[in-house]
Amino acid sequence: MQVSDLFERSRAPRAAHPALIDSEGTLSYAELGTAVDRAAGWLRTRGITPGERVVYTGGNHRAFLALFYATLRIGAVFVPVHPGLTDVQVCHVVDDCSAALAIASPGAGERAGDTVTVQQAWEEIQSTSADGFTADVSADNVAMLIYTSGTTGRPKGVVCPHRPMVAAAESINSRLGYGPDDVVLCRLPLSFDYGLYQALMCHMTGGTLVLAERGGDVSLLRVIERHGVTIVPLMPALAQMLTLLQSKQRRPVAVRLFTNTGARPGRSVMAQLLEVFPGSAFASMYGMTECKRVSILDPAEYAAHPDSVGRPIPGDQVRIVDGEGVELGPRRTGEIVVWGSTVMAGYWRTPMEAQQRYVRRADGSLELHTGDQGFLDEDGRLYFVGRDDDMVKRNGIRLSLTEIEDAAEQIPGVTAAVAFAPDSEGGHLQLAVQSPLAPEEVRTQLASHLDRNRMPDVITRIEAVPLTGNGKPDRKAAWLLVRAPDAPSAADAQPEQPEQPEQPEQPEQPEQPEQPEQPEQPEQPEEQNTPTAPTTQTRTSAHDSVAV
Repeated sequence: MQVSDLFERSRAPRAAHPALIDSEGTLSYAELGTAVDRAAGWLRTRGITPGERVVYTGGNHRAFLALFYATLRIGAVFVPVHPGLTDVQVCHVVDDCSAALAIASPGAGERAGDTVTVQQAWEEIQSTSADGFTADVSADNVAMLIYTSGTTGRPKGVVCPHRPMVAAAESINSRLGYGPDDVVLCRLPLSFDYGLYQALMCHMTGGTLVLAERGGDVSLLRVIERHGVTIVPLMPALAQMLTLLQSKQRRPVAVRLFTNTGARPGRSVMAQLLEVFPGSAFASMYGMTECKRVSILDPAEYAAHPDSVGRPIPGDQVRIVDGEGVELGPRRTGEIVVWGSTVMAGYWRTPMEAQQRYVRRADGSLELHTGDQGFLDEDGRLYFVGRDDDMVKRNGIRLSLTEIEDAAEQIPGVTAAVAFAPDSEGGHLQLAVQSPLAPEEVRTQLASHLDRNRMPDVITRIEAVPLTGNGKPDRKAAWLLVRAPDAPSAADAQPEQPEQPEQPEQPEQPEQPEQPEQPEQPEQPEEQNTPTAPTTQTRTSAHDSVAV
């Protein structure tokens, strides 16, 4: 089976049912199917052949879905790129994948064999004769290249064959249960695989996808109410906004399920969200582009295990290893390693021996070393602690910036937080918060969530946490806000800093038992593998605003 077959399985049985709702109107399954047929014909008239790469940077337009399904059906490779990237960044993708066609801005498209704007492409597709051609595509052929965000250098293309993509969609949905009566609101970029899989799971089950555009936040609840939205994939900022809007308006809505992967909404935000959307549930998930999804928490377990990201999905297995690759037992923190049916095929044009994250197992399958830190509990639930990049050493103890952010976001009134590593072994651990609370109040409340080794030295208030193109917290950009001398938010924190020595805590610090005890605990770096009870062990960083 190839990926476009997921749409085809619903096309005839659900012909008259709405497949897509966007700002231009509604397309039934029959109408979207015709658009896919025409897009296939359009691609073939432009000379696109099996295996060639088609780059798309046009945002959440109906042309995306028509071209996505059509490209895969004719055996070519679809390469979605976030529309917020600069022409220089898009040029890198176009060059790296040797694109035959770029549906992109002219500056980037000139680097491809052919270029066209989204609007031009859509107009031409609508006037092209339908083409029912379907290539003889192996399940192991490449369906997509999804370029990572490139936090440690230029983005790398993750090779996504048909087989693991289909396996991922079916496995994820076996846990989430999207169905023909569901209406899924997608405010995420379709170029982001979390967004794309909303379309796949919705269309393979015959549901309706409501495509979102940027803007329109105030009218979002009306959109949810008007279309009878039942499922909402969340990023933290969306959770905050929905909570605020619904708490004021209390509209009657049909939402039954919120999902999340990546940066998680704070626990206090989720509690408020579920309260103002009675009858709804929350499924917390963990995954990454290289394997789509790893685990999903059963919504029925959220109240008892709010920090967990759930058990591995069907077809996948997870183990936790230390720095030497030795498997660790329950509640020992180490690197999350995944293998199974949803693991993708490595990085584009990168020899296997140079792939680092991917390791060939004895049976020939690939094992993904995620670079993420976490642990399993006694019942096999996974807990995400943080990325390796987020692990820092302070006073000889290894700790996670993510768990500090998590703890801050449990404080009512803190909607987002970003922690920054000390610039040296003895440097300051800093925390920036998006909150109306004074930094002193944040510090007071944070003390009930974190032990002394994890308490920030400096807490600064900022107006908003900057986001990356995919809606993830941008730690580097946030650091610039904290350091900027003319930043309005920095002024809020400046009075707090000189007040620190005036507080009685300063002379009391040497009297606190924790300080002299540190050298007496040589096992502490290893003890960190056993999470302490008050510490939140899930990712929570304020996030996304993709819009309707």
